[in-house]
Amino acid sequence: MSASKLRSMVVHVNDQPHSAQVIALAQRFAANLGAELSAVHAVAPSNTGAFISPEGASLALDLHEGSDHRRAQRARALVQAAGGDIGFSSEMADSVEAMVQRARNCDLVVMSQQDPQVPDGSADGLIGRLLVSAACPILFVPYVNDTPLERCGERVLVAWCDKRESARALRDALPFLQRARHVELVRFAEKAELGPEPLLRPQAYLRLHGIECTLKVLHQRDPSMGERLMSSFIPDASVAEAVLSHAADSDSDLIVMGGYGQTRLWELVLGGVTRSMLQSMTVPVLMSH
Repeated sequence: MSASKLRSMVVHVNDQPHSAQVIALAQRFAANLGAELSAVHAVAPSNTGAFISPEGASLALDLHEGSDHRRAQRARALVQAAGGDIGFSSEMADSVEAMVQRARNCDLVVMSQQDPQVPDGSADGLIGRLLVSAACPILFVPYVNDTPLERCGERVLVAWCDKRESARALRDALPFLQRARHVELVRFAEKAELGPEPLLRPQAYLRLHGIECTLKVLHQRDPSMGERLMSSFIPDASVAEAVLSHAADSDSDLIVMGGYGQTRLWELVLGGVTRSMLQSMTVPVLMSH
């Protein structure tokens, strides 16, 4: 069977050096999949704050506009240094809405995991809003990689559960799975549920698309009482830990999974597994909502 088609990709860039790696990975996938690639620098404009005098406010505005302009110039320079025919645009007025609109008219968004220690200008709630509103898969590139990005897509781990988001992610990942050397379909179960039966239907679906995969059932670790009492505890975080641990054990270089959340309070109601993965990923993760 012929490979699924992916024709349009958007890479989100900022002025941080890590964007060079994100752009390079997006370029490689665009070339391999026959897709057109464009770059978008969609960040929030600097906050000018409150000032007593109009003169102070005007000066602050000039300074921040200059800083924003330099940030956009650095992002453009990273795109130009990557070479190739990549269009570039900069969006600041309403960066989240602009990015959502771009994502709704492409087949894949590629962007960096956000590093909490290195502000990159991304607006609050950007990732959550994109996940639930963009209507396309998003490939997140970790700022710390356990495996070389040049390998990304060779060994793919698909985290499966019988939910709409998981099924959507599986379909969206077909262009990657059809080119992978090894695909593993993984599900998580309570200790009483030992069998791989829930994996048989998605396995048969992949075979219809010419993809062979191995099956694996993992058991969730119950959090301790101490973990439950911690203010930073995220429900279902153990599932994300298990995914990442198994990805390391199986030498996986790409994880495919559903991205869970609600559309009204984007950044507040992402599912526990989704939030934990976005915070702790060590290999690229392809998510679909």
